Amino acid sequence: MRKNETESKQKILEAAEAEFFEKGFGNAKTVSIAKRAGISHTMLHYYYSTKEELFQRIFKEKVQLLSQMFNVVLEQNADFTETLRLLIETQFNFVAKNPQLPMFIFREILSNEENRQWAVQMLYPHLLPFLSALEKMFNAELSKGTIRPVTFQNLLMNVISLNISVFIALPILKEALHLDSNEKMEKFLVERRESNVQFILNALRR
Repeated sequence: MRKNETESKQKILEAAEAEFFEKGFGNAKTVSIAKRAGISHTMLHYYYSTKEELFQRIFKEKVQLLSQMFNVVLEQNADFTETLRLLIETQFNFVAKNPQLPMFIFREILSNEENRQWAVQMLYPHLLPFLSALEKMFNAELSKGTIRPVTFQNLLMNVISLNISVFIALPILKEALHLDSNEKMEKFLVERRESNVQFILNALRR
């Protein structure tokens, strides 16, 4: 693919993501997306024939990126505790870079059965290898008695809910928490990430 073509497609995807997050899928318009991207409406449809195609491409890229980040965690060949720490930090960092994504998923995917089924089919092949490897490590620690007898499903839900809830609550609590500068926000997120890590690890310790 030529450089100009690659750059144009990337601009369209970035513009579409901003449009979807700001207005929702139903209210997003390809004309507005083209304007954001600084290209003609005709060129947008040359690369992406429908709004649905753009939507699915953006979600697919997010899933692939998260999968790649999790694979990097596995490549560290660390023990279970360190792998779990890296998992929590990786997911937190991913959502921190995409803070509007949790609400977008809830609004546009989980509330629509057709989109939900498509998203599940997209997620599983990318994330199952990592989750299976982590569960194997978890079960090994469980059998040795080095961690408390909890289920892997509950552990996973604790990680996801702790991390995501931060970014769902922040738009409401930002002023109350006096996070009125980038420096304060960055400091808060670093501290919150470590707090989440310690909460999960402490809950597993015997």
